Amino acid sequence: MIDPISSNRLLPLAAPPAATPLTATPEKSDFAGQLRQQLEQVSRMQTEADEGLQNLLTGRTDNITGVLSAARKAEVAFSLLMEIRNKLVDAYSELKQLRV
Repeated sequence: MIDPISSNRLLPLAAPPAATPLTATPEKSDFAGQLRQQLEQVSRMQTEADEGLQNLLTGRTDNITGVLSAARKAEVAFSLLMEIRNKLVDAYSELKQLRV
């Protein structure tokens, strides 16, 4: 006969996390704030990549791998940002065409 599953043999794997109140600032919780934050982050990445390239060209650093890595990260972040912008423009165009 099959032994029925009883709840007294099941133990929790870990204690449940304590409930933390959500105290996000309004700037980070709305869409415009999130978008602005991401734009600033991409801008910082591009600035860091430009500074790294300038340092490499002037001889202040010889870390080619780090500079190329920073430049590639900035390029990928900018490409992703442009794709998000394109999707937002497409969504706005579709919303404009809706008949109410």
